[in-house]
Amino acid sequence: MTAYKPLHISGNKTGLVQSREEFLLPNDAYPVLENAYVWRERIKRKQGYELLGRLRRKLTATSIGLSGASPWTFTLYTTVSPAITEATAQIEPGSVIINVGGIIFTDQGDGTLTSPTPGNSGVINYQTSVITLIHTAGAGAASTATFNYYPGLPVMGIRSQDLNATNNQRTLFFDQKYCYFYSNGLQEFIPGPTWTGNNSDFFWSTNYWVDGANLKLFWVTNFSGTGGDPIRYTNSVTWTNFAPTINAAGDVLAQCQCIIPFRSRLMVFNTYEGPNLATSTNYPQRIRWSAIGSPLTANSWLDDMRGQGGFLDIPTNEVIVSVGNVRDNLVIYCSRSTWQLRYTGRSIAPFQIEKVNSELGAESTFSTVQFDTSLVGIGDKGIVECDSFKSNRIDIKIPDLVFQFNDASNGTKRIQGIRDFVQRLAYWTYPYQSGTPYDIVYPNRRLVYNYENDSWAIFTDCLTALGTFLPSSGRTWANTLIPWNQANFPWNNRPQLIPDVIGGNQQGFIEYLDSKVSNDVSLFISAITGNTSTPTVVTSKDHTLSTFQVIQISGIRGSGYASLNDQIFGVVPIDKDTFELWKYNSVSKDFTTPQLDVPAIYIGGGQIAVRDGFVIQSKKFNYVDQGNSIQMGYIDVLMDSTNEGEITLNTFVNYNDDAPINVEPQNDDPDTNQSNTFFNSVVDTTNPNSDGPIGTKYWQRVYCPTRGNFLTIVWTLSNAQLIDVAQESDVQIDSQILWNRPAGRLTNG
Repeated sequence: MTAYKPLHISGNKTGLVQSREEFLLPNDAYPVLENAYVWRERIKRKQGYELLGRLRRKLTATSIGLSGASPWTFTLYTTVSPAITEATAQIEPGSVIINVGGIIFTDQGDGTLTSPTPGNSGVINYQTSVITLIHTAGAGAASTATFNYYPGLPVMGIRSQDLNATNNQRTLFFDQKYCYFYSNGLQEFIPGPTWTGNNSDFFWSTNYWVDGANLKLFWVTNFSGTGGDPIRYTNSVTWTNFAPTINAAGDVLAQCQCIIPFRSRLMVFNTYEGPNLATSTNYPQRIRWSAIGSPLTANSWLDDMRGQGGFLDIPTNEVIVSVGNVRDNLVIYCSRSTWQLRYTGRSIAPFQIEKVNSELGAESTFSTVQFDTSLVGIGDKGIVECDSFKSNRIDIKIPDLVFQFNDASNGTKRIQGIRDFVQRLAYWTYPYQSGTPYDIVYPNRRLVYNYENDSWAIFTDCLTALGTFLPSSGRTWANTLIPWNQANFPWNNRPQLIPDVIGGNQQGFIEYLDSKVSNDVSLFISAITGNTSTPTVVTSKDHTLSTFQVIQISGIRGSGYASLNDQIFGVVPIDKDTFELWKYNSVSKDFTTPQLDVPAIYIGGGQIAVRDGFVIQSKKFNYVDQGNSIQMGYIDVLMDSTNEGEITLNTFVNYNDDAPINVEPQNDDPDTNQSNTFFNSVVDTTNPNSDGPIGTKYWQRVYCPTRGNFLTIVWTLSNAQLIDVAQESDVQIDSQILWNRPAGRLTNG
């Protein structure tokens, strides 16, 4: 019998590959790479979210009418004017101040209201907004309320606004109704106008020109049809509806899909035009432009006046989907073709359209990601890159992935893309029907593209919109929560003027992406139903959780269900809004123990943090080219050191990918029925030799004496590790040495 020989896997470059049989893959290719990715020749675990805030409105000294007799019970949402109508609204605990005829009630954040005036007190339910006040003001006293609340609507746009100061930007956040900005927390930006789009109508924006006071203008369009919203622009003081006259008949440009400046003109694409928005007609192939200079002058959009505005229609029946700058041209993606718009220099016909590719286009407006010399978008046939002269697919390693995107519920409209300049990655969110007992509506996956080495990975995120955020004070190592040696930043101190990539989700949470090991909270709890014989049921609208996904609950106010705080559970979804809570069972090593609670009143504040695991699944190692089976002895793996971290190795034989042979009960000794001591599946990331030298990386050894036609190794986190401190430790694999040898002829197994 020959001795074990080392198979050294380092300098990882290939990443996720789904285009070949697993036994034919390169050694550094992974048919499953979930919540982990290849980055600068190492495998890194996906980093978690860091909460920036929740989209929030602030109402100050708002009238709630005249007081009722004590005790006075009222519903704050319907008592204020105008009434709060969002079904998902929740009051921010600790933000409420009630003034009843000069008597002040202050919210303590735990469901109680106190007053310095003796004989006055109250209680509040943050979820329903029902308040009961015991007061001495008497009936008929003029009353006001100051409070903050979260509308709880999906994030529909994260857009960058240029400010008057040089090199200064502000991030504006949109949900279905309101616009927000960040200033000591997220709050409404220029209260007043609201938007009316549905949960798949996202916001396109651009920065162009100035107003009469020389204030920079920020333009927004929400392509929501004749019953939707007009184009608007803001100078940071007020919002202005924009519907310029386009011809002598008095028709106006009422709405558009995309808006972008090009060659000193403001360009719009896929337009609605007519006497007004309600009676307008859609021209899905139309490109329209203003005169050179200001788009605000009276005649600048007229297409029947020489030297002013104009339009042309792309000669196709397809719809214009998205657009972007490449070199000195505009690349235009239609649903199944790609075009370029070129400048001619002629005053009568300043632009001409040319077809680049008749088969490859883009179906998702916000999937387009700008690269240095190309525009990348996601179409019905693949992920497409166009440099304005040619268009090609770049997803050869994962050619079938786009066909797995869930197209139901406007799924293709929901895909969002962005480029991370610091990590040199690009991201796309997409909806994936992952076997849940309900239909997936919002994106629940993030496709990761490392454009340095052309590698791919998949993260299990739920994000509806992507964007960038530049903190006013900048992010430095002093105010960053992760240690510098665990960060993915390619320099020793992160520049303050580099924006962070952020994402918003279906419940209005805004998160820094990939900023810490474990996720901050990203979902809210709107109801809890306890039971002493069946599992407790939690309501969280559009939670997107899958079976036995692991969560941690926190923030529950009041005494009802407070025992759930800081507890970790596996979930079993009932539908898109509700799920059961199950506890980890150390005997079954799964979430098989129901969480039981006595029914109580839930007053709000509960939030959920998702605890992500990861899966790094290798190729099927083999000696097929020699006609032999393979024998594995042990594996040495070089990983970053941590204080309390550990991961799990699962080993699979042949094409049985469900039952790892190195864990119970598969590895039990048939003679003793005890676990085989020659196997170990748990790999510490701490110092393997307490008497040895201390370092930042260690070689760890895992024994897995196994024989088969094919062998697959999977690095992951077990359920026990997901609920423990191991989940809170970073993981980085720099190198692997698989000690193996040929092991006789192939078998029929």
